[in-house]
Amino acid sequence: MEVTLTQLIHMAPELGSLLREDVRSGRLAATRKRGVAGRPYVLRTEELESFGRPEYRELAELVGRSPQVMAPRARRASVSAPLVAARADTELFDIVESQHMMLKDLVQVLTQEMRTRYDRLDRQQMQLQELSYKLGQSHQEIARLERLLAERSFARVDEAK
Repeated sequence: MEVTLTQLIHMAPELGSLLREDVRSGRLAATRKRGVAGRPYVLRTEELESFGRPEYRELAELVGRSPQVMAPRARRASVSAPLVAARADTELFDIVESQHMMLKDLVQVLTQEMRTRYDRLDRQQMQLQELSYKLGQSHQEIARLERLLAERSFARVDEAK
């Protein structure tokens, strides 16, 4: 069975650099696919099995067990295009839904903070009114005491004459 180097790397990313190095140095036989963008390397699973590394044998067995991943691109695209579109729609829906929830949480936090600020401003306004009332009472008391003091001091001045 033929498989591209990219597909192998997707299946076993930990072997990616070893595979690439062996293909480029010529130790692992691979051909470059013509007529495809990037001209990917195509390997045969028999070559992987016959190579000396046990990891490559395991990878070849994995390729043999998962034919859906190794299906030709044209057939795979035509069969799974609606599934990919549906998956993309659900992913987009999930992203939009999570952003909506984040914005909803943000609005709730901001609303709560505004309520807290307005409550604090209301309390401060009430305290300011109370202090203003007490200040007015204090001024009245001071004026009364000044009048009382003035009457007593005039009374003493009159007595002294």
